[in-house]
Amino acid sequence: MQLNEPSTPFKPGRRLAALGLALLLGACQAGGTGAMQPRSGAADRQPAGVAARSGADGPSGQAARVQVRGEPQQIALLLPLSGRAQQAGIAVRDGFLSAYYQASPGVRPRIRLYDVAARDVASAYLAAVTEGADAVVGPLTREEVAALARVADGRATTLALNFLAEGAVTPQRFYQFALSPEDEAREVARRVIADGRPRGVALVPEGEWGQRVLAAFSAELVAGGGALVDKHVYPTGTADFEQILVDLLGQGGPGKADLAAARRVDAQFIFMPGQPVQGRLVRPQLKFQRIGDLPAYATSEVYEPSPAANADLNGVMFPEMPWMSGIDPGLASLREQIERLWPDRTSRRGRLYAMGVDAYRLIGDLHSLRNPLATPMAGMTGRLSVDKGRRIRRDLDWVQVRSGQPRLLGAPGAPAAGQ
Repeated sequence: MQLNEPSTPFKPGRRLAALGLALLLGACQAGGTGAMQPRSGAADRQPAGVAARSGADGPSGQAARVQVRGEPQQIALLLPLSGRAQQAGIAVRDGFLSAYYQASPGVRPRIRLYDVAARDVASAYLAAVTEGADAVVGPLTREEVAALARVADGRATTLALNFLAEGAVTPQRFYQFALSPEDEAREVARRVIADGRPRGVALVPEGEWGQRVLAAFSAELVAGGGALVDKHVYPTGTADFEQILVDLLGQGGPGKADLAAARRVDAQFIFMPGQPVQGRLVRPQLKFQRIGDLPAYATSEVYEPSPAANADLNGVMFPEMPWMSGIDPGLASLREQIERLWPDRTSRRGRLYAMGVDAYRLIGDLHSLRNPLATPMAGMTGRLSVDKGRRIRRDLDWVQVRSGQPRLLGAPGAPAAGQ
């Protein structure tokens, strides 16, 4: 086994080794499927607590797993391990290496870590393939992924951890995997239409993130026959949304004070993507204005595990990855174990940790199989498939916050509890 940066040996330490054991124990406890039996090859990448969710291990799934090359022998992990994005890079690294330690020692590839905050992505990639990498995972930012695409030459199967711009040329053996808020916004748009609520308003934070999410949501809503009847973009740091909500939802337009008496009739929902602090402010003010029955949708960024704080999010609906939704008891228990091991590193970056786990599982299939993900893979970040553009797509759980906890939401069109 070789786990190191090009010039600095990497020592995983007791906690990471213990976490590998926790993953194995979690696999035996989760989903009511009994003890995990020893496996070899690609199957060793199945993460803890996910086996019962898959439903993809039948004959058709096996037939799709035709190998065109062996398992990767050396994987280069290109992540920011210092600098401004260090914590995000460490979260992905920890998840990746946790999945690595779950695999049987006899089938583990060599792993080399490259700090792309200390060197440019192009030189890190070229060094990696020169030093023997036949698979590459990373980097994280859109700019770095674009830089990688300019030099990737197909010598190594590559799984970039963000998306290229639409229409960008994709190199051979180059796959893209992202926790995309735009994809979630599109999924929300499809959900509100399926729920029979095609017209509504949006309340989004200012900045590039808010613009991208709003544009993706609006385009998908219109494509599905819906309409965004109004929107409001609020400054970062806004704490009082009372007048904003009056202006956005009042029937008489800006300045009308009593929303319960003069609520606009053309808004069937409010879309409120943003951070948890904003969600916890907006939702209570909707109730204070006596329009708490207005269906509220968001993206997963609105939620972080904290039952006491999340009581203010009760009623909000959003798509969420299995790792965070808590619907699978095995995954929920495992996440709690990991948060106890790494309280400072996982409390706010659990989704990136889950991304690292799935990235390890994905790169083996993408490298070795003729039709990777021909049958969707049940992952911690969603039910994973690959599209024609070699983008990994995630099918998420739909949840609603009730009593501060995410609960599985019924089929589209079903009554939403806890409004």
